[in-house]
Amino acid sequence: MSVLVYILFSFLVFYALILAWTAIGFAFTPYFKAKDKNLQVPLSIIICARNEEKNISICLNSLLKQNYVLHKVQLILMNDASRDNTVQRAEAILSRSGINYQIISNAQQKGKKQSISYAMQFVKNKLILLRDADTFTLSPSYLQSISDFYQKTNSDLIIAPIAIANSTGLLWALQSIENNILALVTGGSAFYKKAFLCNGANLIFTKEIFEKVGGYSSHMDVASGDDIYFLEDVKKVQGSKVNYLKSREALVYTYPTFSFSALLNQKIRWASKFKRNKNKLNFSLALISFMVNLLWMLSLLLLNFHVLRQQALLFISLKLIIDILLLFLASAFIKNKQLLWYSLPVACIYPVYAVIVGISSLFVKTKWK
Repeated sequence: MSVLVYILFSFLVFYALILAWTAIGFAFTPYFKAKDKNLQVPLSIIICARNEEKNISICLNSLLKQNYVLHKVQLILMNDASRDNTVQRAEAILSRSGINYQIISNAQQKGKKQSISYAMQFVKNKLILLRDADTFTLSPSYLQSISDFYQKTNSDLIIAPIAIANSTGLLWALQSIENNILALVTGGSAFYKKAFLCNGANLIFTKEIFEKVGGYSSHMDVASGDDIYFLEDVKKVQGSKVNYLKSREALVYTYPTFSFSALLNQKIRWASKFKRNKNKLNFSLALISFMVNLLWMLSLLLLNFHVLRQQALLFISLKLIIDILLLFLASAFIKNKQLLWYSLPVACIYPVYAVIVGISSLFVKTKWK
C-alpha cells in the first residue's frame, strides 16, 4: 500500500513542478503591444479552407479591417476541393477589398500541408502568416503586432496565441479551459527556449526558414502536424530564433466543437502526433499528465477502501487545486473570466476525457475533414 501512495504523490509532485515551471516562464514573458504604425512589414497570408462557407466571411473581414496598409499584404486562399460556396463567398469579399489576393483551388482534396507547400511558390514576401479559415481576430492591431514583434525579435518562427470563441455550456468550457492552459504551457516553455507547442491556425515564419527545413518534407506522410513537426524542424536549424508573441492583440479566435464525438476525433488526431514527436519535454509532459489523470480516477475508486481513503482524498483535492490555480493564471491572459464558474466541474470531468483521448490516440485512426 505504501508503494501505491508513493507512486500517487510522486507523479503529482512531478506534475506540479513541470506546470509551475511553465507558469513561471509565462509570467516572466513580457506582454507585447503594437506601437509603430509607420513601420509595417510586407506580409503574405496563407489561409487553407475546405467547406468553410459559414466561416470564411468572418475570417476575411477581420483581416480586411486591420489598421494595416493593404498594398503591403498578399493574401493567398487555398481552397482544398470545397464542395460548398466557400470560393464564391471569398471572391465576393476579396474582389471589392483592394487587397492583393489569389484564390487557388485544388481539383482534389490534398490536405493542409500539400496546399501550403503549393502556395509557397506564389509567396512574394519574406514573412508568412498561416491562418485557418475557421478563425477570426478582434483587434484591428493584429497584423501590426506581428509586424512590430518580428522587427523587434527578428524571429524565424513566431508562435502566436489561440483562444476559443465565447459560448456557453460545459463542452465549450472544457475546450476553452484546456486551450487556455495550453496557451500558458506554450508561452512558458518558449520563455526558456524550449518551445514544443504551437498552432498552425496562427503561426508566423519566414520564407527562408521554410525553405531551409525543406517545408513539410520530413513529415508529409502524416496528415496533421503542419505546426508541431514544423516547429521541431525549425529548432534543428543552427541559430534559428523561435519566440512566443504574448499579446492580446495577436489573439486569434477559433470556434468550439459542439459535438462530443467531433471533439474526441479532433483531440485524438492532435494527440496522435505525440507518437512521432521525439521532443522529450513534450513526451514527458504528456506522459505525466496522462498518469496523473489516470491516478486521479483510481483515487476515486480508492475512496471506497478504508485503508487509503485519506490519501486518495488528499490526492484528488491537491490535483483540483493545482488545476484551478493554473486556470486562474491562464485566464488573466485570455480574458474569459466566466470560465471560472466552470472550473470545478471541468476539473472533475477532465481526467476521464484526457484518459480516453490518450488511450484512443494509440489505437484509433481518426478522419480528417
